Amino acid sequence: MKLREEIHLVGGRPLRLRLRRSGRARHLRLTVSRRSGAEVVLPRWASRRDVDELLAQAADWLQAQVIEHDVWNGPRRRNWATGSELPLLGRSLRLDVRSLPDGRERPRIEVDGECLRLELPADLVLDPRPALDAWLRRFAGRHLRERTAVLGRRLHLQPRRVVVGERTSRWGSCTTNGTISYCYRLVMAPAPVVDAVVIHELCHLEHVNHGPQWRARVERAYPDHALCMAWLRDHGGELEL
Repeated sequence: MKLREEIHLVGGRPLRLRLRRSGRARHLRLTVSRRSGAEVVLPRWASRRDVDELLAQAADWLQAQVIEHDVWNGPRRRNWATGSELPLLGRSLRLDVRSLPDGRERPRIEVDGECLRLELPADLVLDPRPALDAWLRRFAGRHLRERTAVLGRRLHLQPRRVVVGERTSRWGSCTTNGTISYCYRLVMAPAPVVDAVVIHELCHLEHVNHGPQWRARVERAYPDHALCMAWLRDHGGELEL
């Protein structure tokens, strides 16, 4: 994937716009989020003229979204420090960031009630994001694999493989060879929403599309699926580090 940035005028104001060409993309896609800023994803066939037409057609929507997320100058990241709160499966964990005790070199992160305590090297205390990100990835890997196994047994559907990592466009996916992939930041959503995504993907092991049979299977397995997915559409942009 090739990425470049340019300045684009929106409502007379300069916007830092990311252009990303993807061999997997089938259509031009314009997205705005705090994590990625304003971004256009281009399939291989797309031209500069296609991009200009998309931006012209979506000008009002783009301006409203950029104002809402305040990403005129590109992606915004939270400042993590003691007192910050990390959403995790419907809980809110308060961060307690400390320097490692003398004689220790290895970071230590643990949950203590409603507190997430991070003991870090001095150079990470002022910016604990890398350590927090690594911890969240490990937690997500364990939790999402466990929920996939538990819910899969209930539905008599088991993937051949489960992959947990970064994803920019979808919270989960399922391939035709039985591999289910999740975005690790999904665990920042409430637990029922996480389970809805897991069941969503498990049902794709049986039905590869979103047709009537797949919808019926999902609704039987998880009646609140549609409600949870609506929550994710509304709040997914908030699930970021």
